[in-house]
Amino acid sequence: CDESLNRFRTIASRTKETPKERIVKISERFSVMYKLAVTAIAGAVRGLVVSGAPGTGKSHTIKALLRQAKDRGEINYIAVSGTITGINLYKLLYKFKGKNDVILLDDTDSVYDDEDSMNLLKAALDSNEERVISWLSESNVLKAEGIDTQFVYEGSMIFITNKDLQTAAITDRGRNAVHYRAMMDRAVYLDLKLHSREDVLAWVGHMVRKHHILVQKGLTRGQEEEVVVWVEKHYAQIPALSIRLMNKIAGYVVTFPTEWEMMARVTAFADNPLEY
Repeated sequence: CDESLNRFRTIASRTKETPKERIVKISERFSVMYKLAVTAIAGAVRGLVVSGAPGTGKSHTIKALLRQAKDRGEINYIAVSGTITGINLYKLLYKFKGKNDVILLDDTDSVYDDEDSMNLLKAALDSNEERVISWLSESNVLKAEGIDTQFVYEGSMIFITNKDLQTAAITDRGRNAVHYRAMMDRAVYLDLKLHSREDVLAWVGHMVRKHHILVQKGLTRGQEEEVVVWVEKHYAQIPALSIRLMNKIAGYVVTFPTEWEMMARVTAFADNPLEY
C-alpha cells in the first residue's frame, strides 16, 4: 500500500537502499543459505555458520531440510539449542560422528566463548583428511557411559547464530576474537545481512506477505495486511521485530479482533521509543 511504501522510503533514505533493494539482497542470501545447507547436509562441506537476526526464518528453513533428508533415509541428525558444556559437546560429537550424521547447533552462542568447546569444534571442522577428537580430562565419566576418550569424527555441523561473527572478529578483543576467526576459517560463513532493524523490518514484512503466514494462523488477507502495516508504522517502539512477533499479534486478532492493537501495543512496545 502507498502508506507502507512511504514509510519504507523514509527508512531507506537513511541507508541509501530502497525496500526492493533490501529484499533482493536478503533474498539472494537466503537462496545461498538454502543451497549451502543442502551441501552441508550432504557432507560436501564440514561446517556451515549462518548469521542473522532472530525470528527471520533461518532455523525454520534449515530444520525443514534436515527433516526431509532424514525422511529420505539419507542422514541422521540432532538439533540442539541453548547452552551446552564442553564435555556434553564432546558426547554429542561422539554419538553423531558418522559420515551421514549432521549436528545443528541453533542459538548456542556460549560455545564461542568456551575454550574447551572451541578446541573441540576446531578439531571437528579441521581440513585434515582424518579429524581426531580427544577428551582426556574427566575420562572416567566418559568411560562409565561407554564413550571413548578419542575418536575419528566424520560428520558435518551447521551453526545458526544471531551473532555477527565477522564484526565481532574485528571489534572484540582477546580470545573471543580468535575463536570467531577460527570458526570462519574452518567453516563456510554466511552473513544474511539481517543485523539492522530496517533490514529485519523489510524482510519480515516481505515474508509475511509473500507466504501469507498470518493467513495460515486464521486471519483474512486484509487482516494480515493490517498487522504488517501496524508493525511498520510503530517499528521504532518495538524492540523485538520478528516473524514470531507477527504470529503473536495474529493470535490477538483471532481472539480479540476489535482490541488487538491495544494488546499488541501493551505487549510489544518498549517503555521508550528507540532512536535511529
